[in-house]
Amino acid sequence: MALELLDASRASAWGVGSAGQISVVGDSLTSGTLPYQADALADVGWTRTTIDAYRNRGVLTKMNGDKHTGLTAVDAIRRESGDSDLWVVALGSNDAGSLPRNQDLIRRMMDRIGGGHHVLWVNIYLRSKPARQEAWNAALDDVANDLSDGMFIYDWASVAAPNPQWLADDQIHCTPSGYKHRATEIAMATRSMVPSTPIVTGPLRARRPGATNAVA
Repeated sequence: MALELLDASRASAWGVGSAGQISVVGDSLTSGTLPYQADALADVGWTRTTIDAYRNRGVLTKMNGDKHTGLTAVDAIRRESGDSDLWVVALGSNDAGSLPRNQDLIRRMMDRIGGGHHVLWVNIYLRSKPARQEAWNAALDDVANDLSDGMFIYDWASVAAPNPQWLADDQIHCTPSGYKHRATEIAMATRSMVPSTPIVTGPLRARRPGATNAVA
């Protein structure tokens, strides 16, 4: 498990106590951002960041060396660090399948986080498997439309596609530079959700017709 905790001493010019806690649950793509993600989140105002990520993780699945699935990672973060003002979920590359199954997995993750929270879910980019990508991202859009008060989508697919130089040879994972860009992009997407500022979606980028809760 890759677990990183950023305390209030790392807060940026927003000031200690000006914001709250953000937690990130992810797979190997999130593991790759660990050298950059906490600092990037501090730069936009978060005073405390917890990141739990491991390679090949899914919502319900994990590798032998991983202590948690996506669901149980939420429980572990709450147990060790308390609840969060914003949850960032970056899962799906290892889950993507049929649309109904995708929706069930996404809803189970949202149920585990629970109502009364804001969730930013990072969608997936699978250049070599566009049908799987589309099915997963469409499911995210559908669930976000149903949970429009608390669930938002960060459209990584639309950011990664025109920046192939950020991607490794498998066109899924990133180069070191790509991971730094990914960390910065995700942090910027959370900026309007820092508790000291109004929670708004910002400019909307609909990845497909009907996707109304996409954060660009």
